[in-house]
Amino acid sequence: MDLSVIGISPEAADIYRYFLRHKGEGIGSVPEALGIDPDTVEVAVESLGRLSMIDLSDRHRVVATEPRIAIERLVEKHLDALNAEIRRVFAARDAISAFVEDMREGDRVETVLDIERVESGVRVRQRLDDLAFFSYKEMLTLHPGGPFTQEMIEGALPLDTRSLRRGLSIREVYHPKALEDPNMVSYLRELVGLGAAVRITDQPMDRMLIYDRSVAVVPIDPKENSRGALVVREAGLVSQLVIYFEGVWKAAVDLREYIDPPADASPLSEMEQRVLEVMATADKDEIAARELDVSVRTYRRYVADLMAKLGAVNRFQAALRAKEENWI
Repeated sequence: MDLSVIGISPEAADIYRYFLRHKGEGIGSVPEALGIDPDTVEVAVESLGRLSMIDLSDRHRVVATEPRIAIERLVEKHLDALNAEIRRVFAARDAISAFVEDMREGDRVETVLDIERVESGVRVRQRLDDLAFFSYKEMLTLHPGGPFTQEMIEGALPLDTRSLRRGLSIREVYHPKALEDPNMVSYLRELVGLGAAVRITDQPMDRMLIYDRSVAVVPIDPKENSRGALVVREAGLVSQLVIYFEGVWKAAVDLREYIDPPADASPLSEMEQRVLEVMATADKDEIAARELDVSVRTYRRYVADLMAKLGAVNRFQAALRAKEENWI
């Protein structure tokens, strides 16, 4: 029998029962009779008094209230409280109409793209730090510039180290200009040693960071990074930026291969070798670009670079000279 629902503790119930059976007894007899310490008895007796279950006008001769009156009164009191609570709960339904109207109002308002403009350099750095800290899967980055300042290198290393130690996957693509500074080369080597994947490409690209494929950060003005950044959370836009990153990544060369190429390595990158092979089989630039998963413009740029590297005046001659050099 649990009386706690109406505010009676087990000790209070035992003491109430004691006074019902021992009419006229005083409070002082309870501890010894029930084996309850005096402090607990005092607390329980005060509780019974507040509940009007015993009369404490004479503590040496306590009178217990008749059970049908005492218990019924407490039950009715709690039922009244429960009924009042039920009425308040049902009244909450009245808010539905107001919330529905708010929803309709939201539907009427033109949808705003989830793109945040952050113009302060300090705020941009803080936002990047927060995004890296709260990411749990991966970070993708394109770095078109270089060389970087010592301050930037020293500031980036602890952040990247923290992310890698948390298990974050990091893939970064840099322009060869970034390697003009020996300190930058040391930083990238250390980053790779910690588990990051770093590639190099001279392909034109815009600065970009993507966190967990759900948030992207790009410059407000690609030609002037100091103007600030756009934090993009629109799923469709972020998805396209991820595809763009993967295209650049696919065409780039691993840092270690770029810095320390094997002695017998071809002077051509993997992408250049693929371009040479496709040149020999594809009839049209559009078909070749589609096979390589790059734009037609990028494909043609690779072809022009290869022709210059091979000293060829046309594509046929470039293919012949590549075969003579055993590049394909």
